[in-house]
Amino acid sequence: MVIDVVLNNNFSPKSKHIDISNYVCGVIDVIRATTTMSVMIAKGCSEIIIAKNKTQAFLIKKLFKNYLLCGEEGGHPPEGFDFGNSPLEYSAMNLKGKGIILKTTNGTKSFFKTLCSKGSFVLSIVNISFTCDVLINEAQKNNSDILLICSGEKGKIAFDDAYTAGMAVKIIKEKIKNIDLTDGASLVLNNAEYEKNPLEALKKSVSYRSMIKAGLGEDVNICSMPDLYNTTGYLNKYDCSKLKIISNNNIKKSYITPNIFVIKPLNELKMSRGRII
Repeated sequence: MVIDVVLNNNFSPKSKHIDISNYVCGVIDVIRATTTMSVMIAKGCSEIIIAKNKTQAFLIKKLFKNYLLCGEEGGHPPEGFDFGNSPLEYSAMNLKGKGIILKTTNGTKSFFKTLCSKGSFVLSIVNISFTCDVLINEAQKNNSDILLICSGEKGKIAFDDAYTAGMAVKIIKEKIKNIDLTDGASLVLNNAEYEKNPLEALKKSVSYRSMIKAGLGEDVNICSMPDLYNTTGYLNKYDCSKLKIISNNNIKKSYITPNIFVIKPLNELKMSRGRII
């Protein structure tokens, strides 16, 4: 088994250098999308529909009227959204049974890069050990390698995601004896072993500085807490046969439904049953 790391999501899934179809993927956007997703799942949400952009998010909301419309632009919720992208805010909420539509600047984009993978999972510090176990299990089951995708910030490398990837490489390496590390995996592992404190490591990142500018610096505290939850989420295509055709407006079902993808919750109970996707 090989573990590889890409340091930002500015790559083509069809690249000859990265064949996504050979991998089980862990998607990282620790400040803040995958931390937020992890908290949403831990707080009981039924599913998270990911949107490519704000326009698609509003269109999906018309189909899923009872779902919460959540996300950010520049760190803050766009006008018309119900909530933003703050994991700290969601940690105080009861989301049991709630469906969510989520659009973020970096993290949701990464999941769309993994559509052809053998499995794509939500990876953050708050669920890192559980998700690493899931990645190992799925890679062994599919006889595949593991790819950790750092979302970065707007196509650039972000220290927080690279650090989190290094933490994950360390955990997986300790659990799997015969595992090969690519140069990217070795690089982030060495960085994670050098850093002694997750909170201080995240504070070195451009992502944290962006949050400070937006007045959202307090979110970094929950983002840096290892293993708060034994949950993760996995990417799946939405079963569009469940949708009713909209006839009272100008939205065409065929325009939206092929592009709906959802993060489904995964917890210890589902893992114990041995079935994920």
